[in-house]
Amino acid sequence: MIKGKFQGYFWFLFCIVLAFGFTGCKNQQKLAAEQAAQVKAENTAKAKEILNAILNDDGQLTLAEKERMLRQAKALGSDDPEVLALIAEVEDMIRREREAQQEPQDARVKPEPTVEQELQALFGDIAGSANSSAANRLINEGLGMFSSPETPVLIIISLSGDLKDYDQPTTIERYLNYLKDQRISPNGIYQVKKDDNGKISELELIKKSQR
Repeated sequence: MIKGKFQGYFWFLFCIVLAFGFTGCKNQQKLAAEQAAQVKAENTAKAKEILNAILNDDGQLTLAEKERMLRQAKALGSDDPEVLALIAEVEDMIRREREAQQEPQDARVKPEPTVEQELQALFGDIAGSANSSAANRLINEGLGMFSSPETPVLIIISLSGDLKDYDQPTTIERYLNYLKDQRISPNGIYQVKKDDNGKISELELIKKSQR
């Protein structure tokens, strides 16, 4: 009799535990499904954001950057119809831009930069270098344009007609190091003289405020 009651209690408790376990399992499955749905929604929203940023670009993004962003959007794995349509639109845009870049070279020929343009770019790059090592590399490369590191550099600080007032003379090596140290390029190119080898033998600059 007692044994029968004990077995009855056992099965009763077993059923209760089983019921709670089943309920807990269903709750866990529901929570997992909700979390998956949230992740999917977030990925879809992020993919749309990336793809629209590509389509609405105003020329700031390079073709390589657009391709990288497209890969990021695809990696989010969204199967949302709007996302898939945006991907197709971006792929078509990138295809057209790539074809435009592959036009015959003679159709995209740009004029060679002048020595003045090269010098101005060099000065700006040195002044804007991330660190001294990068600036020193640019200085060493730039010195190859001159007859020697001692090539004179004259800086016009005042100009009235044909009358020029100069700052203290310096050399190209000292001037390039000045740009590195001051991290600014305050002067423009006024006149360039070259030797028989095509190297710059004298450089005349002018304060940008005087131009």
